[in-house]
Amino acid sequence: MNSGAVITTIIGGSLVCFALVQARRIRNLRRTGVTVVGTVVGYERTVDDGALYAPMITFVDERGTRRQFTVAARSSWLLHDVGEEVAVIYPLGRPSDPRLTSRAHLLMEIGLPLAVGAMFAMFGLLGLRQG
Repeated sequence: MNSGAVITTIIGGSLVCFALVQARRIRNLRRTGVTVVGTVVGYERTVDDGALYAPMITFVDERGTRRQFTVAARSSWLLHDVGEEVAVIYPLGRPSDPRLTSRAHLLMEIGLPLAVGAMFAMFGLLGLRQG
């Protein structure tokens, strides 16, 4: 058995599962959470192997408290313009646990791992079939 194909298939399947779990969490959060409008106020920049950016978002929670958070996911490009309004969602009663739900962010958080995972799984399965 081709161990490289097995590992590739496992990695691909894991990425697909990760993306599906993230999608389900966001779907559930949309049903039960609080959605507010946030504003991109800047970017936090880190430099490891290259520049990575995470948007900093401000929003007002359901109690009228102004809050700010930095999105956990980072990318090598700026997903939103500074000053742009974006959708923010958080669990009811927990405004300290916000998530960004813009299309660009969801594409990066769900679409990218799903696509890469499916590709890895496909190549792994093809390798297993040939081996």
